[in-house]
Amino acid sequence: MDLDNLKDRKMKKWRGFYMPEQVSMVKQMWIDEKKIQMPLIDDYQVQEFEEKIHFAKENKLPIEFTVFDNGFTEIISGKIHSFDGIEKKIKLIMHDNTFEYILFPEIINVKLID
Repeated sequence: MDLDNLKDRKMKKWRGFYMPEQVSMVKQMWIDEKKIQMPLIDDYQVQEFEEKIHFAKENKLPIEFTVFDNGFTEIISGKIHSFDGIEKKIKLIMHDNTFEYILFPEIINVKLID
């Protein structure tokens, strides 16, 4: 038996461990690092978004929204079913014929899909 192998084996065998609380804190820290601030949308952009939304609704064109959701962005696409100006809510028909609601203040970009 070689003593060098025995020393190496001890080092390989030893592994540090983390408490579950530490693991969850590190995971949350990684998530928090990737979060972004809500971009500021000026009046010109809001008007441009509204024009694209009305154009897509009138012509029954597919549209793509970039939506801010708790520090992250999400892309949602479909066709506009209705737009509620009072509640600032858009009802979108998804590709699988389900409905999705998008709140206008959460929209950070609108793109017409050709």
